Amino acid sequence: MAKFLFGLGVCLVAAWAQAPTAPVVNQRGAVNAMTLQPAPSSVAPGGILQIAGINLGPAAGFTATTSPLPTTIGDPPLEVRINNRPAPIFSATPALLIVQVPLETPVGPAQVIVRRGTENSRPARFNVTAPVPSLRTSNDAGFGAAGQIEGGTLRLTAAGMGLTEPRVNAGELPAEGEAATPRQPIRANVGGIAATVSAQLSATKVGEFAVEVTLPENSKPTDVVAIYLGNAAGNRVTLGAERVATLEYLPLPEAARAARGLTASDLRPGFLTLSAPRNAEGCWPSWLVNFAQSAILELPDCPAAANQNAPSPFQANPDSAALAAFAGPAAGAAAQGISDKLTVLHPANADPLAVTLPARGLAIAAAPGGNLNVVLATTPPSNVLVNASTGEVTEAPGAGGQPGGGGLNLANLQVDLGDDVKQLVAQPVNVGQGALAVLAVDSAASMTRAKLGIVNPAGVVQLTRSFPEPWLPLLAPVQTQGPGLPGGILPGGPGGALGAAASIIRGATFFDGQARIYWVLARNTGKTADAFLGFPLAPDAEPIIRELPAGTFVASCTPQTRLFNIDLTRRIAVSTGSTAETEVKNPCSAQAFAVLDLGARELATVPLPGQGEFSVSGNSANEMSDYVYGTNADPARQNRSDTIYVLDGVGGSTFRLDLPPEIANFTNITPIPEMTLLVAQANAQGSNVIGGAGLVIFDIENQQARLLPTPAGFAAVQLLSTFPVTRKLLARGTRTDPAGSQLLLYDMVTGDLQILPNPEGVSWVGQVPNTPPGPGQPPQQPAQPMQQFSPRSNAVHVMGYGANRQPAGIILVRVN
Repeated sequence: MAKFLFGLGVCLVAAWAQAPTAPVVNQRGAVNAMTLQPAPSSVAPGGILQIAGINLGPAAGFTATTSPLPTTIGDPPLEVRINNRPAPIFSATPALLIVQVPLETPVGPAQVIVRRGTENSRPARFNVTAPVPSLRTSNDAGFGAAGQIEGGTLRLTAAGMGLTEPRVNAGELPAEGEAATPRQPIRANVGGIAATVSAQLSATKVGEFAVEVTLPENSKPTDVVAIYLGNAAGNRVTLGAERVATLEYLPLPEAARAARGLTASDLRPGFLTLSAPRNAEGCWPSWLVNFAQSAILELPDCPAAANQNAPSPFQANPDSAALAAFAGPAAGAAAQGISDKLTVLHPANADPLAVTLPARGLAIAAAPGGNLNVVLATTPPSNVLVNASTGEVTEAPGAGGQPGGGGLNLANLQVDLGDDVKQLVAQPVNVGQGALAVLAVDSAASMTRAKLGIVNPAGVVQLTRSFPEPWLPLLAPVQTQGPGLPGGILPGGPGGALGAAASIIRGATFFDGQARIYWVLARNTGKTADAFLGFPLAPDAEPIIRELPAGTFVASCTPQTRLFNIDLTRRIAVSTGSTAETEVKNPCSAQAFAVLDLGARELATVPLPGQGEFSVSGNSANEMSDYVYGTNADPARQNRSDTIYVLDGVGGSTFRLDLPPEIANFTNITPIPEMTLLVAQANAQGSNVIGGAGLVIFDIENQQARLLPTPAGFAAVQLLSTFPVTRKLLARGTRTDPAGSQLLLYDMVTGDLQILPNPEGVSWVGQVPNTPPGPGQPPQQPAQPMQQFSPRSNAVHVMGYGANRQPAGIILVRVN
């Protein structure tokens, strides 16, 4: 038998050696093997990378059976190099390689090359992140249920948890009897409740960690499980695999029927507040809804907020189970702080936490670990951290400081670069070692001079570069109608001065960290040509000018000009038209893309197929998984479209997706990046009802469109939210006979539909339409929706309304 295996191996190696074709890696084929996140995918050092292509491995395949894993196999030798480091190989076939990312790989963009003998594949790119758990799921697809439950313990498999103590090198198993655990702290929550967790490197499977979670009492199969390394959460999974969603209902007590605002926990299903409008005392009468206790309880202590028109004073922060509000009434004007008391609601605590702050608070924001960051009305504004579980108050790191200093004044959007060039017109960019690249002009209203500046952490200007004649930054036009600029941004607080700068960005820039070149969209002073201008940060380097073809201009008729970053091929793209626009238009039309290759520094123009046009107004044009998409532009259609145009940033070509024949047009497009899909409301032929035909799904990667039709008995469908953890899509279906609405849950993988029945006495869910006005009466103001969708907890919270259109009770849907 041993001789037979050896002889067979010799034949396989000889046959492979005769193959003349070099390895080819799919440019979108380097993805996280555990999560299968679409490219550009993210993998941590020590994580497991899957590489798809052709001619990658031997025809008979290879699977490593011993430790350490090999970094070279076959003859001619096959090896995989990540940032020029050899990667341990788990398995190899002609179409697929599975390798481990070397632990020494630095965080940032990475290249993988497959080498066979003397022939190399083209590089494929992926992103290396700081250590973060990547969990294996039951379907090996990166979503849904994961692990096995034994007693009260959930056992999971993870990768990407970084260095261990003691250290175990990539490709190796820990020494026999040795428990190698992650160096970074690990924590977990199940259904939003903290759970005891441990992890150690597998003794039998290279690169994999055995994770054990002690399940909290009363955990449900629908609960979402999150594993954190430090404060970074891995792909979220569910505790079990229920086939259908479940619906629970709590009728409102009489007083709570006055509620007009709803705030739900981001992590804990069925934990939310209801609030009535602000009263004369400056309080929002509020109630805590806790489905775990089947209770709706009135809250004490006068919940309050700075925004007097807010529907609720409570704040639900991302990736936190807690809800929080100031305990009023307000002590004075909002700018002087609301209160030095805070009410924190947490599902792990039986009673609300009453927290005393060192000064009056201005705003509540998220902090790492699911905690709270409170901005205080001190001079200058300062921050404290509040532990959401215990109420402990500590000073926030860096509290009281202002970004920048010296020559940099981001709060006033100015930096003095000399020659009266001071006004910032683009977001400052970190170029390494704390230094910022800034773009400034003498006057945005009447620009004659512009400079690039490099400012060190102390705010000292270290370098300036003037724009070469006749070029100046291309500034987006000012919006002269519509809402004004957002207010209330607090320097040093949430958003800070950088947030203020971001709110009025008009220049379009991109920093290529690999080549250390700062790129700016520019227009000449005669407004007859546009270009990409590159400023190398190397000393005495001359600017690089890549002019667009004659008669081609950036589509500069929106309040912000978008540069699209195409990670996988190191390109940037911008929408282009045939006119040098200087005013905001809707729609703002484009006919092509200008694509700059950052490596070769070459510019290409890619037209749309069939001389099409697409709109770049608002969110009409966007980027997802290195595809840039936009809808066709036709003012006569009143914001409806019948075509999607797509730039494949990897292939460098464009294509169009047309509608199925039963659909006239679509509106309200929403991306689903986890599946590289777009979804929109589909409108039927000969009908003005939005969503009357159902929902249309555009599969960008497979270049297909399909219809999820309006179910029988419903007049229209409205998209509400998507739930990546289980690949579900939530919609609301409206009926005319009898009048009302229901929740609809679509499976985005199978297309299956679950129609959720309304509880008894409920006719409408989440929102009620306005009653048509009587003769001579003005139209009613739209009613405030009372609904919140929490993809991190796989939960839906909506108000149920009776046939009289008044609040009747709260509905909780646990999405499966």
